[in-house]
Amino acid sequence: MSRQEPRFVSRYFLKMMLSYCLVIVTGLGLVTVLTNSWVTARLTEMESRVDRELVLQMKDYSDGKYRTIQNIFTQLYMPMNFYGNNSVVDYINPRRKENADLKTKREVVSGFLQDVCSANSFISDIFIEDYGDRELYFFSRIPGRDTSLDYDFFSRELPGGEVSNKIRILPNHVPDYINQNSVNNFDVISYCIYLFDQKAIRYNSALGYVVINVRADHFREAYRTADGLNGTLYVLDPEGTVLFDSSGKSAGKPFDGTQYGIRSPEKAESGSDYVVNLETSDRTGYRFINVVSRDVIRRQAGSIRRSMYGILAACVALALLISYISARMFSRRINQLVEKMRSLNPEEMTVSAEVRSHDEIGYLEQSFNSMVSRLDRHIQTAYVYQLESKNAELKALQAQINPHFLFNTLESIRFNALEHRDTETAKMIHLLGNLFRWNIQSKSLFAELRQEIDYAGTFIELQKLRYADAFDYTADVPQRLLALGVPKFILQPLVENAIKHGQRGVSSGGIISVTAKEEPEGTLVIAVEDNGHGMDEATVCRITEGLNRSESEADDHYSIGLSNVHQRIRILFGDPYGLTIESIPNVKTTVSIRMPARRKEELEAFVQSNHCG
Repeated sequence: MSRQEPRFVSRYFLKMMLSYCLVIVTGLGLVTVLTNSWVTARLTEMESRVDRELVLQMKDYSDGKYRTIQNIFTQLYMPMNFYGNNSVVDYINPRRKENADLKTKREVVSGFLQDVCSANSFISDIFIEDYGDRELYFFSRIPGRDTSLDYDFFSRELPGGEVSNKIRILPNHVPDYINQNSVNNFDVISYCIYLFDQKAIRYNSALGYVVINVRADHFREAYRTADGLNGTLYVLDPEGTVLFDSSGKSAGKPFDGTQYGIRSPEKAESGSDYVVNLETSDRTGYRFINVVSRDVIRRQAGSIRRSMYGILAACVALALLISYISARMFSRRINQLVEKMRSLNPEEMTVSAEVRSHDEIGYLEQSFNSMVSRLDRHIQTAYVYQLESKNAELKALQAQINPHFLFNTLESIRFNALEHRDTETAKMIHLLGNLFRWNIQSKSLFAELRQEIDYAGTFIELQKLRYADAFDYTADVPQRLLALGVPKFILQPLVENAIKHGQRGVSSGGIISVTAKEEPEGTLVIAVEDNGHGMDEATVCRITEGLNRSESEADDHYSIGLSNVHQRIRILFGDPYGLTIESIPNVKTTVSIRMPARRKEELEAFVQSNHCG
């Protein structure tokens, strides 16, 4: 019955494309969402920061102008060298003699007003009303701007309640004392203060007053050099009247912030629809408010978003194109490799894949060729191996006949020695027979440590009879380690070397000891130590170097048994296991075995998995 081929459907290309599309679309979609949120948040933050800087700039500008006006009011009381070391107030003070010369007075006051307007471009008009001489001193830096002839200044007081030396601010208004026929009639903000005798104790009897008119729209100068103004900028006086409105809609009116969600100018905060920045001047009490609609920010973000969508669309198209080409190339190569696998015939391993690159698929192609080659060699040798295994089993069964024959013959000799009352010879034959029995009974590669120690002890007992008890033997092994597995016949060669070479020529006092311990990393260390002649360092190095040589290559008889044990352990367990030798001349020699600390069954499974897996 022919083997049925598994049904193969090429879905690799489709899966790759779907995976690429999913990754690209998901990744770019997340990037888009996160970037959109980030851009909007950043634009809002930047706009708020820019607007706050603009508001602070407006506040600093206003405070600077107010300081200038304060200085002008102060200068009215300051003595001037070119006016006889007298102040302007001295000239309008009827108690001072300087007031007697009306012509000089007019020249001094008018000159002062002209100097003030010339030095401060933001001032449109300035005038002083003199109560004593009922004189009005007026100067304007605006061409064609003059006072109305029929306006009675002296019948009116400054607004703001009782007379005091405090600066009064009149919000946006068109002065009614300016000639109505003037072509330059505009809203101003007036800064007013009463003038008093410098020696006055109470400020309730004024000499007159001074008024400085400033264009209401002079605040525009504060942000004229800025990159741009988004939203609307308001300047409010302490009573909440709008002194300046960048939109030009509410100047001179009470501030209405309900359209922006602002209930009170003192607590103007940003809302869901508007970004609000508020600063209050400690000098003037002015409030500077900038309001920007979030729609402006959204429009800016939308412009950036549309550009970003275009770039993302191009990136998606390019990524999909690259993914298509890449998936197509990999899919074609994988399909070719699959076809090679499908055409593989177990009876004739002649198929090979063409290796065209050094990438992962190229590695799979190389591995496929290597696998086919190994399978071919395996198939070619499997039959021969099975025949050789059968022959080896037959030879092993045949080889067991000789130990049985020798064991039975030794038993006959022992009984004969006992009949002739030669107990020592009978004991030696008995011990030797036990060694043969151990060889016959044990078929496994491994034995328990207690069995190896018993076997080595039997061998030593036999040798003690030969050497007339010239040495003694001790075994110090923890009880829990006796059940651990070890390769067969690994102690006897070490003990034999200790007797032949370590105890050579010793007539008494020799000691051969066997110890064992388990190290923390799970390594069993078995040490065979004798107190014989020992070896120098050069001899130890030579024997250690010869451990990896075969018996035919060994330099001396001492290292043959050690090399056999060392190589068996290395073959079974690999590096770093094996033998180590330490020796002190005329003191002692210690040969240690290092191997995995496992039970006999675990060692058999470990070796089988390592050599067959």
